[in-house]
Amino acid sequence: MQKMKFYNKNNYLLLFIIFILKSQITLSQVISGDSIYIKKAYSLFNDSSWQGSIVAFTAKDIINNKILLDVNGHYRLTPASIVKLITTAAGLHILGSNFRFKTELGYTGIINDSILYGDIIIKGYGDPTLYSPFFKYYYQKNDPFDSLVIKLNKLGVKQITGRVIGDASFFQYNLPISTWVFGDIANYYGATPCALSIYNNEYSLFFSTKDTSNQAKLLNIFPPSVKIELYNKLITSKITNDQSIIYSDIFDSTSIIVGMIPENKDSFEVRGSIRNPAQTAAIELKNRLLKANIIVCDTTFSYYEYNYLPDTSKKYIILHTHNSPQLSEIVYQTNLYSINLFAEHISRLCGWHRYKNTTPEMGNQAINRFWQKYTGDMLLYDGSGLSRFNAISTQQFVNVLEFMYNQSSYKKQFYQSLPVAGETGTLKKMFDKSIAKGKIVAKTGTMTQVRSLAGYIHPDKKTTIAFCIIINNSPLPTNLIKQKIEQIILQLFFK
Repeated sequence: MQKMKFYNKNNYLLLFIIFILKSQITLSQVISGDSIYIKKAYSLFNDSSWQGSIVAFTAKDIINNKILLDVNGHYRLTPASIVKLITTAAGLHILGSNFRFKTELGYTGIINDSILYGDIIIKGYGDPTLYSPFFKYYYQKNDPFDSLVIKLNKLGVKQITGRVIGDASFFQYNLPISTWVFGDIANYYGATPCALSIYNNEYSLFFSTKDTSNQAKLLNIFPPSVKIELYNKLITSKITNDQSIIYSDIFDSTSIIVGMIPENKDSFEVRGSIRNPAQTAAIELKNRLLKANIIVCDTTFSYYEYNYLPDTSKKYIILHTHNSPQLSEIVYQTNLYSINLFAEHISRLCGWHRYKNTTPEMGNQAINRFWQKYTGDMLLYDGSGLSRFNAISTQQFVNVLEFMYNQSSYKKQFYQSLPVAGETGTLKKMFDKSIAKGKIVAKTGTMTQVRSLAGYIHPDKKTTIAFCIIINNSPLPTNLIKQKIEQIILQLFFK
C-alpha cells in the first residue's frame, strides 16, 4: 500500500501565502487609519499576551480631522471610569459651569419664649460636596451648620423640642444603582447617591495591625456620628496594599469586613460607604447645635422617598440656603480624582433639569440624548462607570473628546479637569519617566478585568490627538496592562 504524500515544498509555500493573506484580511477588518500607524499597530495589538482579551483603540488628529488609527473602534466595551468624561462634559452643557447645588436648613413649628416647638430640618437637593474633604477650603468659609446656628441665635432660640431631620426626599431613588455589583456598594467607591449627602458619603475605619496575631484590631471610626455595627473578620498579612472588602445591607447599619490589610501598622485606614447619609447629616447638625449650647432632644430622623409623604399642614420656614461650589470646580475634582459619587449626582441633576425626574435612568437618558447627535446611542447605565452594563466604543469616546476640544464653549473647564501624565491626579504615576510626561492629559479607568484611558496627546506643539483605549477580559495583572498601554502610546506617537 502506497503512503500518501500530503505536502511537498510547493504545498508548504502555498499554505504559508494563504495564511499571510488570511491574516491580513482579518486584520484589515479591524485595523484602519494611516499606513504608518497601521504598520506599528500589527505588532502592538497582535501581541500574544493579549490572547483572549478584547482591545479597542481609536486615535484621531482633531486639528486636521484625520483618523490616525482605529483598532476595533466600533466595538462596544465596558469602559470603567472614563464614563465620567461623558457625564461631566454633558453636565457642563446641560447645567452650566456656574451651576450650584443647594441645601436648605430651616424649621417647622413656632418659636415662643426662646423655645422652638417643632423640628429642625436640613433638606438636600443633590449636593454631593457637603463637608467633602475635597472642598475643605470651601467649607472653612461657607459652613451651613454654623450659618444655621447664627440664625437661630438671632431668633433667640435656646431649646428645640422636636427632632433634627435629614430630608433626602428630593431624589426619587436614594438606592444603589441596580446594575452595580453587590460587593462594591458598602465600600467607599460604591457610595450610594443621596439627595442629602455628607462627607462624600464615606466613613473611615482605623485598624492596628501591630499585634502578633493575624487579627486586625479596630481602633476607631470617623466620623463618630456614623452608626455602624461592624463584624470584624479582617486579618493581617505580608502585603503592601489594602485587600479588604466591606459587605452591608442597603437599609441597615450592620456590616462585615473581610479580607487582608498590611501587617505591622499603627493605624491603617479602610474606607466604607455611609448607609444612611441623611441620618448622619442630622446627627452632625444636632451635635453642632449642642456645641452652641442649644438644647436638642436626642431624636434624629431621616426622610427618604420610601418613608415620607409631605405634610402640607406644617409650614417649613427656611433660615439658610447653602450653595455648593460651582459645577466647574466639582467637575475638576470628579475627573482629577475619579469620584464616583460626584459623577452620579451630576447625572441625577441632568435628569432633573431636562425631565424634572431624579432617577438614575432619566439622568442616563439626559446625557445619552445630549451626545446622540455626535456619538449615536450609547449603552449608558450610570454616570460614573462603576456599572459593568455600560457599553461604549472608543470611537464614541473620541467623538466626545473632539467635540469638547473643537466645538464646546466649556473646553477650558473640561480640559483642565483632566489629569496630566506623570504629574497630577490618577495619571500621576503613568508616563512619569518618559518623554510623554506632561504631554498627555487623560482620564483613567480601572476595575477588575477592565482598563481604559482616554484624553488628548500633544506629541508636539502643533498636534492634538484625541484617543481612547479600552481593554476588557485581559488575564494580565493590572500593572502589566498599564505598562502595555504606556508602550502603545509611546511607540505610536513619541518615536
